[in-house]
Amino acid sequence: MKLLIENEDKIKDKNVLLRIDTDVPMAKEWTDGNTREIVDDERLRASIPTIKYLLEKGAQKITIIGHAGQPEGVDFNYSLWPVANRISSLLGYKTQFFKPQINYCLDEKIIIYENMRFDPREEKNDPNLAKDLVKDQDLFVQDAFATCHRAHASTFGVAKLLPSYAGMAVQREVENLSRVIASPAEGCTIIIGGKKTEDKLPMIENLIDKAENFLIGGVVANTFLTAKGLNLGKSLVETAVLDRAREIIKKFEESPDKKFLLPVDLLFSKSLEKPEEIRQESVDYLDKIDNYYAVDIGIETLSNFLVVIKNSNTIFWNGNMGVSEVEEFQKSTWKIAEAIANSTARKYAAGGDTSSFIRKVGLENNFDFMSNAGGATLEFLAGKTLPGLEVLE
Repeated sequence: MKLLIENEDKIKDKNVLLRIDTDVPMAKEWTDGNTREIVDDERLRASIPTIKYLLEKGAQKITIIGHAGQPEGVDFNYSLWPVANRISSLLGYKTQFFKPQINYCLDEKIIIYENMRFDPREEKNDPNLAKDLVKDQDLFVQDAFATCHRAHASTFGVAKLLPSYAGMAVQREVENLSRVIASPAEGCTIIIGGKKTEDKLPMIENLIDKAENFLIGGVVANTFLTAKGLNLGKSLVETAVLDRAREIIKKFEESPDKKFLLPVDLLFSKSLEKPEEIRQESVDYLDKIDNYYAVDIGIETLSNFLVVIKNSNTIFWNGNMGVSEVEEFQKSTWKIAEAIANSTARKYAAGGDTSSFIRKVGLENNFDFMSNAGGATLEFLAGKTLPGLEVLE
């Protein structure tokens, strides 16, 4: 992978096309009817060092491209207008924008294009869009690791047409996630929760020989428990991957030196949005829960997980233990975040929900690294080839 910081002589007086991660969480409501509040700007902050580096090394012009959400055509709700304003602020500029535009000029050197996914050619990796984007550009810098698992026009197509390099945010992601894979298996703990079980199973399979402990919560745990034959009522379960989950369970049964810990008890509620008739039940004695949802791991499960965390040397965490956006259902996620933060192990976290939760409770400085990516991180740790990185070789 060619790194930007190893090619500073290529920057002076050049026009740089810069791909960053602009897909940041925003409030659902528009403030005063004219803008949306960015809830967590860490993905934008991650690329500020790269932007400043390009400016310091004499780039003539920086054209920033990115996307937000999954719009179906041009959709004002997915405009990068708030992103342009936040980047302007992070760079110390006073420039502000008050309505969506085709592009946003922060100053004479920096321009930000509107949401790339407004153009249907983006996700099709249309070569004509790639050609349009590289017109008058001298080099391409990929600084959005979260998009590197997609071969889109703005991540893969443009890199085929220009001298291309990995920016500082991508470099940090690759270096730190590689450390997780390279860690000694003894004392290495992988904590998996949240949803998207199908995306997380390949990672578990790839890390079976590279880690000692696997702690499973969230919808991922629901899916494994259902694969074992348990009835979890109305709990969220990804039924399409039950057979694959059974195969993974069998692999761990054949590896007695590995710990694969599923919940032994769960917290149930009749509602996912609020606590309603809360019950804590052992998974061995589930009764009359047809109208209930699993919303968190139980007290005994949490205790088991905390013991493993305390004795770990390396910890990688992706996915919360329950419906952590509801205060009453976030206790276990909070306790696990706290235990990891207090651990002497090397500590890594990934996934938007998990990273946002860690920052929300003020523990981000206790982690060695927090990935800003979701699917790309999972595919990297699953040993898959990421097109957006491969093209930088």
